Amino acid sequence: MKNRRGLSTLVGIVFFMIVFAGVASYVTYSMNQLDKFGQTIIEKGQEDRNRDREQFEITTVSRDNNKFNITIQNTGELPLNITRLWIENKTDPSWGTQKFDINKAVSPGQALTKVGQDLQLAALDTQGYDIRLTTERGNAKEFLVNSVSQEPVYLQLFVLPDNVPSGFNTTLLFAVTNNMSNNGALTNFAPKLIVTPQGASATLMSGPEPTIYPLSKNGDTAYFQWIYKISGVSDQGVKFDASLENGYLANSVSRDVTVIASSGTKDASAYHRSQLWYSSDTYSHGTTTTQIVTPNVTRAQPFIIGKGFIADRIQFEVTILVATSKCSVAIYDDNGSLYPNNLVVTSGDIDTSTLGLKTTTISTALSDNTLYWLAYNCQKAVTLKAIPQSSMPGILGFTGIGSNTQNQLWSVSGTHQFTGFTMPNPYPAGGTLISNENGILIQVRMQ
Repeated sequence: MKNRRGLSTLVGIVFFMIVFAGVASYVTYSMNQLDKFGQTIIEKGQEDRNRDREQFEITTVSRDNNKFNITIQNTGELPLNITRLWIENKTDPSWGTQKFDINKAVSPGQALTKVGQDLQLAALDTQGYDIRLTTERGNAKEFLVNSVSQEPVYLQLFVLPDNVPSGFNTTLLFAVTNNMSNNGALTNFAPKLIVTPQGASATLMSGPEPTIYPLSKNGDTAYFQWIYKISGVSDQGVKFDASLENGYLANSVSRDVTVIASSGTKDASAYHRSQLWYSSDTYSHGTTTTQIVTPNVTRAQPFIIGKGFIADRIQFEVTILVATSKCSVAIYDDNGSLYPNNLVVTSGDIDTSTLGLKTTTISTALSDNTLYWLAYNCQKAVTLKAIPQSSMPGILGFTGIGSNTQNQLWSVSGTHQFTGFTMPNPYPAGGTLISNENGILIQVRMQ
């Protein structure tokens, strides 16, 4: 009996050890699984945060040699890898959707260029495409590249002036506004101009300028310019019909130019005054300086017009560049209280990563004896040619009695994003007066 009791104790101990070992193994396994699960959650959370922090923009799209040329800017804080490009032909449905492997990395602040140039893919100017770019983290950008043959776009033709003495020049400005219903971009479109004499003749002096427009985002307006010399006798004319190469059928606009007698009611001397430039400068007589701009502010300086005229150019000059920088300049009218009001005309966004004059075609009429405001906003601290403080109009007054602290500018904050920036309209309220600072030399040209 004693031997059997000893045996049962031994069996119980063995059984307990088996159970204990099994429970310990299960607990260890469970803890390992919980640890792996927790690690997976942490990694997934980090992956989601990285996906949210990943940012990139499609800055330019063109079609070069029947191939897409896409530029991608990494605007975030993390490196990203562009993995795939998906493309669908919207003009030819039988073409189907195609996928292409990209697998190219872009560091923060850097750009990936010529995407599409090495793909086995034809990009015809006469067809529209739906393009989608995806990253390794799963983010995507989708954009439409349209053709002017898909649907009519808003066209305008300005003839300045439309009544000229024989032997004088007239300027044609052909405005193409991208109002495509699908909100996509237009690429590589070129103007087409038909000249029809109606007694008078037209001799091409220059143009079209530019010959082709590489990219117009939805809502943007592209301008083409020609200069023609008109010859004939009084009341003869020339008809100009403007459209787009390979454009939508009947999408065109036309204007007439009429020859007038030089001794008639129109002052022929006005044509000799054209090509002159005007700015806010009232005293320096050619003496200029430079100014490092404060980035991401919209500043406006007074611009007084005596005799009104039509302005066809606006320009400024970069003297010290900053890489990947942009500026915009504009004209505002006055609200009647010495403060900028409504946007009259703007240059759009201009690349300032190169030196020299930055000239943009405009078309706006400036009135007699009127106060306007020349405004600018730059993305980075570029250095521009400027007007000395003493040469700025003193309409904003001085700070204090007997003070020589002259106010030159109104200034309001206005973040200049890398893409899609436009000058505000109207000019924002609550501006701050800036004193003792050189004004930027912004010039407009008389038509």
